[in-house]
Amino acid sequence: MHQPPYPPTQAQPLPPDMHAHPHAPAYPAHQIQQLPSMPPPGTPYQDSVPMAGPGALQQGQPGDAAQPAASQSQERTPLTPEQQRQQEINLKPYSSEDGQGRIYSLDVVQQPQRARMCGFGDKDRRPITPPPCVRLIVKDAKTGKEIDCNEIEHTMYVLNVDLWSEDALKEVNLVRHTTATPSISSTSPASYAQIEQTTPAYSHILPSNRDIGYASQQMGYPPPGQAVSPYGVQQPYSPAGFVSPNGTGYQPPNQYYPQELRPELQGLTQLVPQPYGHPRIYDHQFSNVAQRMSISGTQPQGMFTRNLIGSLAASAFRLTDTQDKIGIWFILQDLSVRTEGCFRLRFSFVNVAPSQPNSPVNMGKAPVLASVFSEVFQVYSAKKFPGVCESTALSKCFASQGIKIPIRKEGQNKNSNQDDDDYD
Repeated sequence: MHQPPYPPTQAQPLPPDMHAHPHAPAYPAHQIQQLPSMPPPGTPYQDSVPMAGPGALQQGQPGDAAQPAASQSQERTPLTPEQQRQQEINLKPYSSEDGQGRIYSLDVVQQPQRARMCGFGDKDRRPITPPPCVRLIVKDAKTGKEIDCNEIEHTMYVLNVDLWSEDALKEVNLVRHTTATPSISSTSPASYAQIEQTTPAYSHILPSNRDIGYASQQMGYPPPGQAVSPYGVQQPYSPAGFVSPNGTGYQPPNQYYPQELRPELQGLTQLVPQPYGHPRIYDHQFSNVAQRMSISGTQPQGMFTRNLIGSLAASAFRLTDTQDKIGIWFILQDLSVRTEGCFRLRFSFVNVAPSQPNSPVNMGKAPVLASVFSEVFQVYSAKKFPGVCESTALSKCFASQGIKIPIRKEGQNKNSNQDDDDYD
């Protein structure tokens, strides 16, 4: 029987030209038939890690990191009936009534469309275009008619935004690059829930405004205007990287906090991720806890960083739209995404005004009164980015009223991709 040639026995390593020997050993025909067949080009393994960004793939689904996000969306495994039901629940806009007989809802009038990924550097951030513009609608609970915005005190209205996957089934506010080199091609999605469950070594990248807590009840929604008590037995869920007290948020093990902080954190329970639910609570008494945390331990392989960066909260403005109708608006012109893929934004409205008339500051809790998802938008790599969107009439209208919205200069070449210097 023909024996394959053995490599020369020498102590020194083989020279480079001997590693690729022209006379490779030939296998018998019966052995060739037993060898596993190679997958066809472009067909990845089922257990490969998706590398295209947070919104591109679900965990455990096949995908090709080398393909654009649009093709990944087309090749996505269909959602299960349970996932479809959860998606319908998540995408349904949420509105509620406060204690003054007012019903709040949100309308995303100007939807985000596309953006250029900004990578892991902070010097070359590219905002999402066009900038999302969200209008707050306030109606009288008895008559159902919209209340004149001139009669509404909006100075304490706040809109928070976080990043979700294309199918609206999970939040993807974090991204983890799996190597020591921060290569954008070797990233995988993550959430604030995952980072809190793994290690507190990444606490420094969580948002500084982590005192907003999201809580979902096991059985439906509470009566209108009734806030969920943070001290009740509830199913906790805290997307967008916020911390809330006693059962409505998440917490790493106690040994990672300094001794002087532990009395403040007694009663906090570990996060168990739950589906998107309502309502949620804003609690001020834990506002300084996250900033005073002690970071201990070493970071494991794979570094976490925020995926959605910029101004993640916006104040309300009383503005006139293109139809000369005055309203209460939230403008989010400073949002960027690090990785490419298809995503959604979720907007949550909170009134942080003090609940007591004589109190200058709200020291208690305030429910999230309304929330809504945006349409799907796509984040492109630098080579595939088709350019920023043309400035809309609504953006120009708000910019003329003093809102800092980047406006493209007139007469720019539409085919040029010079999105750095073509703004007023």
